[in-house]
Amino acid sequence: MQIKNPKDFWAGLMFFVFGAAFVVIAVGTPDFINRIWGDKLIPGYQIGSAVRMGPAYFPVVLGGLLAVLGAIIFFRSFVSHISGDAAVVKLPFNIIDLAIAAGIFVVATFAAKMLGISNDYAMLGSALILSVLAIVFRPETKALVLILASGLAFAYLLKPLGLVIASIAVVFISAYGGHEFKWKEVAILSLVLVIFSVLVFVKGLTLPFPICPDFVESCPIR
Repeated sequence: MQIKNPKDFWAGLMFFVFGAAFVVIAVGTPDFINRIWGDKLIPGYQIGSAVRMGPAYFPVVLGGLLAVLGAIIFFRSFVSHISGDAAVVKLPFNIIDLAIAAGIFVVATFAAKMLGISNDYAMLGSALILSVLAIVFRPETKALVLILASGLAFAYLLKPLGLVIASIAVVFISAYGGHEFKWKEVAILSLVLVIFSVLVFVKGLTLPFPICPDFVESCPIR
């Protein structure tokens, strides 16, 4: 099959990979991978149902929709046809960058297993390393990398640090990937998001999200 639309090809592939990755991170790695690894590589979270949604419900639904959309765009690249300057794809990264990014996650995962620590630290550490590398060596990829890193930060900070800190982290990290970063505006947006998340997801939908960090014994909101 011949690729007739390179932009659709790479966009669809990117959407599918990221969508599928968020689904796997939310529900955990499949059993055959766990058997090869010798342990559950990514533990995952409880999905729940539409009536009583668990922590993995939204990542699975949104990640699944993104993966389906990516698959449609990917296969459309073999049917639709564009030419001239519109067909030129200018990626801010190359295949070596992708290989390095994947290698960082693999090495961090092996290191976490050897040290006997949680994979959560491996994911957070990998996201931090990639963010620094992107800002220093690939500044044109800063927005993409930091937005993805903010999603990982929220996912892996939610359980140990609670919804408040995780929400603040996702806003500040993703906002830093923009063209302008203003502390006052980002702080106000963080406050609004925290209030909205607590009222809607914890109080309204009664989702089992921790509000405060684990080390806080007495929290006014549970």
